[in-house]
Amino acid sequence: MFESKETKYPALQSWLLYRLESWRNHRDQNYVQKWDEYYRLWRGVWLEQDKTRSSEKSRLISPALQQAVESSVSELEEATFGRGKWFDIQDDMLDKNKLDAEYVRNLLQEDLEKMGVKDAICEVFLNSAIYGTGVAKIIIEQNLERGFAESPVQDTMTSVREVVEYPSIDIRVEPISPKEFLIDPAANSIDEALGVAHEVIKPRWHVIEGINKGIYRDVPLDGDYNVVNFGYDYETRQADESDNVKITEYWGKVPKRFLKPGKDKDDFKYTKKDELVEAVVTIVNDSYILRAEENAFMMVDRPFISYQHDIVPNKFWGRGICEKGYNPQKALDAEMRARIDGLALTTTPMMAADATRLPRGIKFEVRPGRTILTNGSPKDALMPINLGTVQQSTFAQVASLQNMIQMGTGSTDTTAGADRTASGMSMMQSAAIKRQKRTLMNFQNTFLIPMIQKSMWRKIQFDVERYPVNDYKFIPYSTMGIMAKELEITQMVQMLQAIPKDSPAFNVILLALFQNSSIHNRDQIVNGLIQGSQPNPQAQQVQQQVMQLQMQQAEANIQKTLAETQEEHAKALKWQSEAQKAIPDDLSVQERILKYEKDMASLEKTKADVQNTNSETMRNVPEVQHLFSETELNYAKARKENADVDLAVLTR
Repeated sequence: MFESKETKYPALQSWLLYRLESWRNHRDQNYVQKWDEYYRLWRGVWLEQDKTRSSEKSRLISPALQQAVESSVSELEEATFGRGKWFDIQDDMLDKNKLDAEYVRNLLQEDLEKMGVKDAICEVFLNSAIYGTGVAKIIIEQNLERGFAESPVQDTMTSVREVVEYPSIDIRVEPISPKEFLIDPAANSIDEALGVAHEVIKPRWHVIEGINKGIYRDVPLDGDYNVVNFGYDYETRQADESDNVKITEYWGKVPKRFLKPGKDKDDFKYTKKDELVEAVVTIVNDSYILRAEENAFMMVDRPFISYQHDIVPNKFWGRGICEKGYNPQKALDAEMRARIDGLALTTTPMMAADATRLPRGIKFEVRPGRTILTNGSPKDALMPINLGTVQQSTFAQVASLQNMIQMGTGSTDTTAGADRTASGMSMMQSAAIKRQKRTLMNFQNTFLIPMIQKSMWRKIQFDVERYPVNDYKFIPYSTMGIMAKELEITQMVQMLQAIPKDSPAFNVILLALFQNSSIHNRDQIVNGLIQGSQPNPQAQQVQQQVMQLQMQQAEANIQKTLAETQEEHAKALKWQSEAQKAIPDDLSVQERILKYEKDMASLEKTKADVQNTNSETMRNVPEVQHLFSETELNYAKARKENADVDLAVLTR
């Protein structure tokens, strides 16, 4: 029944399986063993090959590398999703209506978050930190969404509630483990590779459903597959033909003539005759082709995206946190296991016994309350063994190795710097932030922007009713991360202390301070600051009136000053003319000289008259004195006569 369908694409199957097998061997031989150990160090799983010496008993695995992975992943998650908007869409500069781009951005973010894209990206972060490369696949699905609706009942005043189904085109991002991903070893990126493939174990019903919908060909689902290549897992896992099947989905270039049914010979050569086209081929259990068709996407792109946590030049597979801290982690585990084994030897009591002094058949054990029988004196038969103590230097060595892990991975332990200075911690955080920004920029350029772009292409092609056609540019929104926020907030607080409150820069820095904070009502505070910085219309109108009055007053003062200036100028001209008139000529000088001579003569005459008067006065002074003396004599005579008269009257 399946004979004709099984052999429909024999040439394509032979051409493709040969290349996939060589790609798989290259990946497994060069990377899988390392990836398994990185995974076990992150999970804390011990295996027998992890022993550093044959006598090692301890199975302890230090959590230092786990802490480094979780710290780096949390920084990337916070830097990407720390704010509500984690990407933006920029419209064309010639488009005057910017609201359409804002509508598409909000709509696309809502659709992606509804399908759990943020959680998928967080898992990609984790894969890149462990394995060095994060890979994801963009899947488009057509689902039926259900909602409630209320419809009126005919010829009544009542309504009935019912469930309404409507189709929706959804975009989902599926994280892919590097052990499930195949790529051409000669390529450094997905786009330049001959092709890429995703190998995954799926439930059998998934394939049956695709066959019933006409997506896959109706082929037998028997056969087995090798499950060892699908990643390390310490849980027992076996292939079950009844429930599980292996799906290999190849996206890339294939010979165009091999897509036609009936080609049974793989005679491909790189000539002009053999044209390569972008196609998708799905293989089940490494045996049968379920689907073989050309790429139907509008942009003819491959639905895979990847990024390297740390770039390795000329390689597709990058370097992750586990690889950076692998060597100090192994040394730290060896140091701690040796110390634990030494503690077991030094803390557990051990006894040396003379076998000839012990009773036959006795089981020699040391425990509290046990009585030990000996043939003869116990001092001669038993002797405790003391192997000393564990050296204290191991504690310093452990701390040094932990510091080496932080140096190699770029993670920062908050408790490790408790005894350090503030400037030293600031310098250490700055170096760690630079390394995180380097990884973040690589993630944005090679993963986030292509993912948003491919998602938008799918929406524009298939969800035509909700997404308009336009030329959009994508800009990722990324914050600095928790540690970078704390460092920058500290710097902004210091700047606020140095800037006056009435300075325009004070409000700008204060707004940036709250925008970088992580408090729960951050948006409300930011909106309040923005509204507070906006002027009040009434106050602005009053201020404008005051400014107008001030301008009018200033203009009046200017006019007054100009008038006074003109008046002073006129006075100066008058004074200048009077001064010119006051300049004497020869005639006037002669007249003034004659006037002065005449005045001098009059003055000499007056002086002579005064002297004559004074001389006459001096001649009259003796006469005046003579008259004064005569007057006094007459006065004396008169008083004497009066006294004589009074005496005569009294004597009578």
